[in-house]
Amino acid sequence: MAVDRLPDGKWQLTLHDLEPVSVHRPASDEVHIILAPPCATRPAAAADPRQTAGVFTPDPIRIDTAARTVCIDGRQLDVPRLEFDLLAHLVLHPRRAFTRQQLMAAVWPDCRSSARTVDVHIARLRRRLGPGRRTLISTVFGVGYKYLPTA
Repeated sequence: MAVDRLPDGKWQLTLHDLEPVSVHRPASDEVHIILAPPCATRPAAAADPRQTAGVFTPDPIRIDTAARTVCIDGRQLDVPRLEFDLLAHLVLHPRRAFTRQQLMAAVWPDCRSSARTVDVHIARLRRRLGPGRRTLISTVFGVGYKYLPTA
């Protein structure tokens, strides 16, 4: 990513290897852009623990936020809207623990339900992922949940 000041005083943001997922322009001059790596190829960083001897091991769960699809080991999985939003948030932030309140605020900011709603949706997601993949969503006791691509 590069940020440059143009001769007319405006700022230019150049994104490398990223695609805009959504763009929201409020009434002010602000622009909110949510970014994600391209779905076709993912850069393999040298410090990435999934990379061994130059071979990049892809995540078991692939999320395409633009098409709103979930792929597990090459097969597409049908996921309802709320569960998709929750899974996408966890997968796009691997190994980061989120409290239930953080997940509610990030995924369903207008929801007035109990934070236990997250538990219900996590349980449904784990059932959808199946026995071999349910451990990818890990419970962090006393905190909440996180996605572990190499469970």
